[in-house]
Amino acid sequence: MMFDPFGDFETAGYLQNTLQLKDPAEVKESEHLSFELSLEEALEFLARKKPIDYRSVLKVHEILFSGFYPWAGKDRNELVPHLAVFKGSEKDPYRTVFEHPGSIKLSVDYALELASNKKRFRDNPGDVMGQLAFAHPFLDGNGRTILLVFMELCYRARFAIEWHRTNKDDYLRALSEEIESPFKGHLSHYLKPFVVDIADRDEWAAMIGGIKGLDGLDKEGITYESLDNPEVQHIYNTYRGRLIPPLE
Repeated sequence: MMFDPFGDFETAGYLQNTLQLKDPAEVKESEHLSFELSLEEALEFLARKKPIDYRSVLKVHEILFSGFYPWAGKDRNELVPHLAVFKGSEKDPYRTVFEHPGSIKLSVDYALELASNKKRFRDNPGDVMGQLAFAHPFLDGNGRTILLVFMELCYRARFAIEWHRTNKDDYLRALSEEIESPFKGHLSHYLKPFVVDIADRDEWAAMIGGIKGLDGLDKEGITYESLDNPEVQHIYNTYRGRLIPPLE
């Protein structure tokens, strides 16, 4: 079933896209074209922005995807505050639970705070990426938006991840494990072999265009349920309290 939180897929297409496209292949192609055409502008915005805050993350998404999604730059709490978003069905033992819409900004703010400790960030890069991914601020385009923000945060901490050496399936598996059990080193353990000293920003656009699987947590298997559902409320009341490490 196609992800349809607005309930108007038949008339407005996938997530009310400007072309009213419904075919998944056409949606992906047009969405990625919007991303590629706006990538340089988004990178330039991040390079100028000091400091990076929640509004910066929203703006990056707007720059990247406003050519395809008229709601780009608005988070889930603004668009669908009544819906919980998951990856996988309720029968899936590996179902991913994303942040409650009302707490998205808090999660992103915490990730940005973690990144401000440059030594800790370099030693534990997966903590920051995992927290950003768990926040899942947007209905689509999370992976690409978060990656750009994450790369800029790494640059300011004077290191980089050699993304071209990573493997899509291994990365997404580690990312899912990080979201399920945060701050236990799942994603940091995967990323650490690819950590290098700072890289020149001039190479980023070409490099990002070649990274596969950036929407791996956006489209495949995404489901949604009403926050009025008692079972969903129970999930958020009891779902593995995230063990937040103290800020240093």
